[in-house]
Amino acid sequence: MDFELLSDITEIEPIAVGSRIRDIAKLRRKHGRGRWRKLKGVATIRLRNGHVRVAELHWYEAHGIGRKDMKQTKKPALRFVVCIDNKDYPASLELHKIYRVLPDEDAAADGDLRVIDESGEDYLYSGERFVPIALPEAVQKSLLKAA
Repeated sequence: MDFELLSDITEIEPIAVGSRIRDIAKLRRKHGRGRWRKLKGVATIRLRNGHVRVAELHWYEAHGIGRKDMKQTKKPALRFVVCIDNKDYPASLELHKIYRVLPDEDAAADGDLRVIDESGEDYLYSGERFVPIALPEAVQKSLLKAA
């Protein structure tokens, strides 16, 4: 891995299982027989250059063998948060509303989040004003359409 995991992996979903995995023969030769699954999920990672980001990860896993060959995907994962503190920004942020976080590595390194607020523009806010949430894919698609 060219990165360090900084959080638990969330939104874990199977991509393929057993013979449906394209690299199953290589996995069995390299790591042994097992009930192999290819999975994906989302986590906060630190890259070699020190940047912190939320990324979608893919890996293989088998019972008794563990996680193997974890990689980050090129596209940034969608990330959503709920506002828990709108003090000083009542017109820009609504309490308990879901906001999409836009990728911004520099902001994340400082503990800030870039969100599209009630003005329709993206602005930086302290990450302490929000709590990250995991949403089903259907809800994510619906929120993106509404934006």
